[in-house]
Amino acid sequence: MTLHDSIILEVQNGKLARELRSTDLLGDERKVLRRTNGVDAERYRVGFDFYAESHIRTELANNAEDTGYWVRAGQPAKYKRVAEGLYRVIAIEEMEELLDGNEDAPLPVLACSQVTVLEERLACFLEQEPFQIFDRKRRSHHPQQPVVGFDARLSSYFWPNPSVSYAATDLLLQGFMGRARDLQGDLHANAAQVLTLFADICAWGGVQLPTDDAQVVVDNLIRAESRSRKTPASINSAWTKLYAIFYPDDFVIYDSRVATAMVAIAEQCMSDSELDTFKNSYPHLGKIAGRGGSRPRATATFWRNAYTSWPAQLDANELAKKVLSQLNRRLNKTYSLRQLEAVLFMEGY
Repeated sequence: MTLHDSIILEVQNGKLARELRSTDLLGDERKVLRRTNGVDAERYRVGFDFYAESHIRTELANNAEDTGYWVRAGQPAKYKRVAEGLYRVIAIEEMEELLDGNEDAPLPVLACSQVTVLEERLACFLEQEPFQIFDRKRRSHHPQQPVVGFDARLSSYFWPNPSVSYAATDLLLQGFMGRARDLQGDLHANAAQVLTLFADICAWGGVQLPTDDAQVVVDNLIRAESRSRKTPASINSAWTKLYAIFYPDDFVIYDSRVATAMVAIAEQCMSDSELDTFKNSYPHLGKIAGRGGSRPRATATFWRNAYTSWPAQLDANELAKKVLSQLNRRLNKTYSLRQLEAVLFMEGY
């Protein structure tokens, strides 16, 4: 998360006043030592992330309306200067009516803390924790008010803009998966059409087609089908979408948003010892760099770089299927991996 987003989170949860100074973020109770590149450095926790003192001391002034350095350079203002050194968060002003009507509302509590199966803990988080993001591109909250429940989260999905709902996306994905089923009988003979489908998938996902060699695509699909750690298939933000379309019950789209969601939820709903157990169960899960939204997002603990990691894709597949199984059992539903990844995609914005 950006520091601005972390400040918004704390204001919404009553941890910070709507008008604040940099020193409000620099108390001893926030100070921690964080190891970066083998060196311990002081950081201050705001929301779920950690920031350097220099970053915090310059954030408000540099992003203030009319006077801020970055605002004068053309970036949108994030704060309004109230007095010398005192600033008001602009995004909070935009939702004051909502906040003023809920002054006495209880703070959100961590769901399902008594659940012992860690995969079920993640399912329970998606089922019970309120969901809302700050859509930085459109400078508004989405949905307008937080929603609770897996169906509500799914209804809040959009890609690439709020006019394209999950229902519309699902129709497109079903079309992709239907085409894939028609080609699977003989991938080698249908190689040209497989490549065309891959190009269409990449266009939908907003990623670059990694190769124009149809045989390379077919060879990777065959390796992916085996799901073997000994014979890895190519993997990045494009390939993961291809495998999910061709093998929809076995592969989750493991992109930067889904990776971010898996890590963030685990850190929020598990104790330190549980998180160690979780990491031992899925040792290759980690962070994947992404653009837009709140990514890249700082984490409270160390996670490896999972980008282009085939073992990370396999761990993500296993975790997603177990979470899905727990979710369907709890709710007596038959949600698909596509629906679960859509909800994770939004959680990882």
